[in-house]
Amino acid sequence: MTQQPVFSATDFQAALTTRAIGRFLVYRPQTDTTMILARREADEGGPHGTMVLAEEQTAGRGRRGRSFFSPPGENLYFTMVLRLPLDVHRRLPVAVPLAVADACAHEGVDARIKWPNDIWVGERKLSGMLIDAELTSDGAIAFPGIGVNVNGDPTLNPELRDLATSLRRELGKTVRRELLLARICNGLEAALALPEQELLAAYRALSMILGRRVTVSPIQGPAFEAVAEAIREDGSLEVRSGDGAIEVVTAADVSLRPLG
Repeated sequence: MTQQPVFSATDFQAALTTRAIGRFLVYRPQTDTTMILARREADEGGPHGTMVLAEEQTAGRGRRGRSFFSPPGENLYFTMVLRLPLDVHRRLPVAVPLAVADACAHEGVDARIKWPNDIWVGERKLSGMLIDAELTSDGAIAFPGIGVNVNGDPTLNPELRDLATSLRRELGKTVRRELLLARICNGLEAALALPEQELLAAYRALSMILGRRVTVSPIQGPAFEAVAEAIREDGSLEVRSGDGAIEVVTAADVSLRPLG
């Protein structure tokens, strides 16, 4: 396998246009998870916008505690520390996936958001994320943890062979990770400053499930089929079940039903 270039913090910082997000970078060749390290940074007073980036995670996790495949030196694995007013904090489930999808689309792929916050290209997953959060006496602290398949080939992992893709696999060329990460940071800070309805419209325009038949698998309770109707301001999903009833889904896996 070709040796991947080391991430250049200098090039990343030079591409930033943000006031805060990404300005304080904590870089590790390897860590257990960037989420754990970001929480440690926050506990030690890390400022709003702190970015924790690792070349490799040894204990990364996905949604519902699933393991996260993270080979070294090829992709992006990072967690931000975001200290936001509550009215801005509640926009993160919409703003974060929008920023990632827009940054990936800038590279030349048709990146779409699969609710709640995965990024897909066609029928394959390109990026996944978790947004952990906590309330303190000083306000809300959020920890968006994001993985983007950039230059690796996830199909080499038997479990991901038919499920995942990467930018390099889609484009046939190496992508500068520093520039991609800077675009995500720039896009997120800009998205959080948008009027709420403009932010929602941008997210909805990139949704791959709105208007489609889906199977909803809640954390608790049986799976059911429905039509994805709308995305609410807080990122929750409105679905219409077979009897016409509208349900609001806040935590679930959603899979697309075949067209037709």
